[in-house]
Amino acid sequence: MAEKKRALMLLSNPFRPDPRVHREATSLIRNGYEVTVLCWDRDMKHPVTETSDGIHLIRVGPQAGWGESGGFIRALPKFWKNLRKAAADLDCDIVHAHDLDTLSPGLRIAERKKIPLIYDSHEIYHEMAGENISGFLLSYLARYEAKMVRKPKIMVTVNEPIAEIFRGFGAKDVRVVMNCQPDIAVDPAVAGKIRAGISPEGKPVLLYIGVLEPNRLLPELAEAHSKGSEDFILAIGGYGTLEDRLRAIAGQSKGRVKFIGRIKPSDVPSYNRAADILLAAYDPKLRNNRLGAPNKLFEAMIASRPIVVSKGTYAAEVVAETGCGVAAEYKAAHVLAAASGLLADKSLYGKTAKAGRKAFEEKYNWQAMEKVLLKAYADLLTE
Repeated sequence: MAEKKRALMLLSNPFRPDPRVHREATSLIRNGYEVTVLCWDRDMKHPVTETSDGIHLIRVGPQAGWGESGGFIRALPKFWKNLRKAAADLDCDIVHAHDLDTLSPGLRIAERKKIPLIYDSHEIYHEMAGENISGFLLSYLARYEAKMVRKPKIMVTVNEPIAEIFRGFGAKDVRVVMNCQPDIAVDPAVAGKIRAGISPEGKPVLLYIGVLEPNRLLPELAEAHSKGSEDFILAIGGYGTLEDRLRAIAGQSKGRVKFIGRIKPSDVPSYNRAADILLAAYDPKLRNNRLGAPNKLFEAMIASRPIVVSKGTYAAEVVAETGCGVAAEYKAAHVLAAASGLLADKSLYGKTAKAGRKAFEEKYNWQAMEKVLLKAYADLLTE
């Protein structure tokens, strides 16, 4: 029996878990790999070591805040040093660096161990950082990213528009592994219980579960709906800096808005089935939002639920291509009106729900993406 290959993933968050990293790691494990994730526990609140779904987790410091660029920049060299130190004692056959903030130490680890590296860019990093930094620092980071992506022999990213940008930077071999989801069976009784908890009166549910941060229209939607229609319930769950604000708005909304807090990733499919419409309205002024395809898009397809996305985004292009939902202007009133229109038009609702499921089965599924990931690993390991 062939010895298992060992993958070492590097990650700059504490793995709560990170959905893309979790999906890739479990796919590798199912296909005969051992996977260790070395990750950054900026809060220093998680176990230093643990095993989750067969993934070996090792967390390192230092402590660093979220959403504050100065503290992050000061802490980053220490994080890189801790990554290299922790990796030195680990046996591995390939390094998998997630995002630009782990690529430099990943390259050094791979060089010292004389093993290949795969680079996994979840987004255009300097565009994401542009939400918090500007001027010379942002310009330097953009040049640094363009330089660094030329170093790996193979990199993967989340969709073709972003892949084309990296090819323009000079990346050698860019492959697309979209954030599509595996098909997970949901117990109708569990989904029914969740729905009854959110909407005991049986009103339709518009649902968002994800990161609770700015540029997703979440406070604006909650404020508008708390004073608006009583025809459906807006349910919001997840974690992030907007938790307290959204909880407060929901508490004063007379039941129109429900804040459901943090949801375990394994429970999200049941919540999606409990809802009538999923929501992924991201600000198209930000380039990463324009080019990215949110996880919710693919979750809606699996659940046979229509989705409302922002006009002017790649997600809107997928919606237009597949017919799986509606694109609305990035304004709370427009997004809520789009949801109301879907609920009022039973024929349109049914068509969009079926179209989404068809798109999942034919193209936008994790089984297809997994093959791309495994082929990239095989190509690097057989060189």
